[in-house]
Amino acid sequence: MSKMNIFILRHGDANTSTKVMDDFKRPISDVGVKESEYIAKMLSVFGIMFDRVFSSPLTRAKQTAEIAIKSQKVRIVEVNELKPEGNVEQIAKILSEQKENSTILLVGHSPLLVDLICYITGSVHGSVSLKTGGIAKIKTSSLRPRLSGNLEWLLTPKVIRKISK
Repeated sequence: MSKMNIFILRHGDANTSTKVMDDFKRPISDVGVKESEYIAKMLSVFGIMFDRVFSSPLTRAKQTAEIAIKSQKVRIVEVNELKPEGNVEQIAKILSEQKENSTILLVGHSPLLVDLICYITGSVHGSVSLKTGGIAKIKTSSLRPRLSGNLEWLLTPKVIRKISK
């Protein structure tokens, strides 16, 4: 049985200023920075260390990843598959190619990340919600032939903030 811990993090609150017209370059807001800092503290409180970190190449996702793992010595790998228009099956393929017993962080966008959670866990679409700045943990039961596992928890920014204080 192939095991892996997959953490799925939706980027922090993004700047909605009309000055930033290109969605690709839209940064996280001050609220998004705070959300990401709380995630970093929560990861530290829980002793969660990542073997691999994959992020969407969009600015807001990269910024969230950088802040969330700032105390960890792991490189962020940008993958186009985590862009908003990404493909769940391609992400599952990337995950299934990782070492067994790895702890992986994915940072990206909704609805793609919600679709990924549903794909891995076999949940009905619409039964899972991942807020901006929210994080979920999935423990896999199988990497091949099809990635599958159980949703262990899903935290909102409000809960993360309480854990981090």
